[in-house]
Amino acid sequence: MTPDIKQRTTSDQEWTRVRRKGRRPKNHPAPEGRGPFPGPKPGQPFLTLSDIQSEHQRIKDQWESSTCCRRLREIISSHSSQHAISQAICFGLGSFDPENGSWENRRSAHVQLTAFLCIVEQLQRSSSQKIGCLFQEPLFNSVDREFLQSLGHEVVDSPRGFDCVNPSTLVFGIHLYRDIYNQTVAKHLPAMFVGTPYDIWEDFQGFSLSEFVKMKELDERSVKVEFPEDSGYATFSTTTIHWRQDEK
Repeated sequence: MTPDIKQRTTSDQEWTRVRRKGRRPKNHPAPEGRGPFPGPKPGQPFLTLSDIQSEHQRIKDQWESSTCCRRLREIISSHSSQHAISQAICFGLGSFDPENGSWENRRSAHVQLTAFLCIVEQLQRSSSQKIGCLFQEPLFNSVDREFLQSLGHEVVDSPRGFDCVNPSTLVFGIHLYRDIYNQTVAKHLPAMFVGTPYDIWEDFQGFSLSEFVKMKELDERSVKVEFPEDSGYATFSTTTIHWRQDEK
């Protein structure tokens, strides 16, 4: 079998790689995805830390000048939470160095990271305490972890991220499987939740309320705003920002 080969294409933003046959890329977790399921395994690093840092800066600069970013800042600054946010946990970000080498997957991971930190930055402005950021993603390879740690954040293994969710947490998880969402709210409803809303799941055949009771409760107790569109991409499609309200 031929080992992986790294090449530049004509685009400065693209890497290509020749892969052994039989490897499967990460499944895109569409709403109909159901758990439990076997946990994915991280691949071997292909890009260097410097590669990822350079790519992140380029994509971050582009996205921060977008309408999506401007609109997100406006939404967060105009919706004050009833609950002080003490920590922020990002689930299922995806690898910055996916095994299939997909430029779209890499861009999605960088944009979602930038959006997550943008929200934290806005929340931090009205917080008297530092909001720590945790990341849980089974597909992270060693360089993914090194990159996030170089930004001053903590990377944890499952199920620690789920166990850390409390009533003062921001949970950020885009396009995750239903079982993952269930685990994020199993013990506590977070102060803020960014992810696929309950009503999207209701439209799928085989949906059972008994499997999604806590998400239904979060839906009923939240003020909700659609996540702004990432023009030309489905990065935040069917994504809603939830602010949990106190029970009356």
